[in-house]
Parts: sequence; structure tokens; C-alpha cells
Amino acid sequence: MAQKHGQKKSGMKPLGHKHDDHEYIVARQERYIKAWESGTPEEIMEFMDPQELNYSNHGMEKEGLSHSDVKYLFAKNRTYLYDLDMKTETLHGHKHFTAWEWTVTCKAAFGPNGEALKKEEATPTMMKGCTLMWWNDNDKIIRNH
Repeated sequence: MAQKHGQKKSGMKPLGHKHDDHEYIVARQERYIKAWESGTPEEIMEFMDPQELNYSNHGMEKEGLSHSDVKYLFAKNRTYLYDLDMKTETLHGHKHFTAWEWTVTCKAAFGPNGEALKKEEATPTMMKGCTLMWWNDNDKIIRNH
């Protein structure tokens, strides 16, 4: 698809100023996405600092979750999804802070009345959002919004 004049292409390429850490944060984010798509909470949790983590997901009305709370939430939520696909719209920041705009598509394993759905019966859903992440020197997330 051709780009319109002046339109910027989305994705892992920086829009505007390119920080010196850009390639570093892109590689880290790609590893983080693969962990999410694996469906294994342990792989996702490898990115979370076990002592300092303060995790919030305002869309789910969850704020200030600890490491163990987040692991439980991820385990629960990943079992309810089919075909999780995460795409980066933009990624900005540096080694210790990133703003990640994303699009997620998936299918819910349960219908509106709580009935179990087979993968073929589930309707695809698309969500868009932006996650702010603060990282420590060990590439662990210490704060997430």
C-alpha cells in the first residue's frame, strides 16, 4: 500500500527524534512480545522485577499489582484467549523508559454469557492501547501503566 505524502510509517521505526537506545529497546520489545505470544506466564514474568514491580492496567481496572498478583492475572487471562497477535504501532523511549503503542488481536475462549467457545466459534477482537514501562538496569519492568 502506498504511503500518502507526509504520512509516517508506523512500527518499530522511530517517529521524529531517534534516541541512541532505539535499536536496544526495539530488540528488547521484540523479545517481550514473543514472551506474550508464547502463552507461558513464566516467560512474561521474566521481564518483571520480582521485588520492585508496580503494575497497573487501567483498562482492566487493576492498579498497583505486585509480582505474584501479575503472574496470577497473566496465567488467568492467557488461558481465556486464542490466537493472540501483538503488533507494535510505535515504540519510543530509552533503556529505562518506553512508550509502546500497540494493536492486539485475539479471540475470547468464552462467550458473553460465560459459555466455552471453540477456537473456530470465537469472534476476533481488536484492541489498541499504549503502555508506559519503566525498566531497571537488568531489563526488568519496575513500573507499568
